[in-house]
Amino acid sequence: MKRKIGNGIKLFAIFSIVVSCQEPIPIAQTCLLPSGSSSAQMEESKDESDKVPVRDCVIPEREETANLTINASLRDFGPEKEEKMRDALDRLKIIINSKVFKSRILNHEYQGEKTFVDNGGLTNEEIYEKLMIGAETLMPDEDEEVDVDITLYYKSNSTVGYTYPDTNRIWVNDKFFATFTLGKVAANVSHEWTHKVGFGHDFNRTAKREFSVPYGVGTIIQELVDGM
Repeated sequence: MKRKIGNGIKLFAIFSIVVSCQEPIPIAQTCLLPSGSSSAQMEESKDESDKVPVRDCVIPEREETANLTINASLRDFGPEKEEKMRDALDRLKIIINSKVFKSRILNHEYQGEKTFVDNGGLTNEEIYEKLMIGAETLMPDEDEEVDVDITLYYKSNSTVGYTYPDTNRIWVNDKFFATFTLGKVAANVSHEWTHKVGFGHDFNRTAKREFSVPYGVGTIIQELVDGM
């Protein structure tokens, strides 16, 4: 039996992967990424009048020293849902390399102090540097790369996503993914990835858990991606 780490309820069992429900993906009120991004396209239907109105994203200024890339393997995603995940990852990459993301991490507070809960003894500056070198516990090369192996599954419970300490694989629950904004999708991925680089949080839903590195980073990512 393995201990599950992630958003929502943590159970002590291994769930088998099941075929996800094929609900239609809702059209998000989102922005259009710049030309050159893999997801920089306007959604269109056969009816010209049904084009989804989008605006250009407001791209935050890039942090000069930031060069974090994302290497993602996706499992059990259909074409539409894979496109949605890739779009969210494109936006995650933009945000995590931005000056505003660095500022939000450095200025994160808990009880009036610039710190995170369950920070492993690290300052906010050291947490930022740890994230940006991209060295996962099981893949310790400082390669400036977010290495994620993401499986989509469906389970009718309150678990948004989870992982285990002995794998770089993470699982994303389609019950939530199907209707999540791109910011929430990116937040879920970043939450689980921070587990991969060594950060944890309380098992139970304590008041301080939201200020841990996984939850704190996830909140920042969600706000910045959905605010582009």
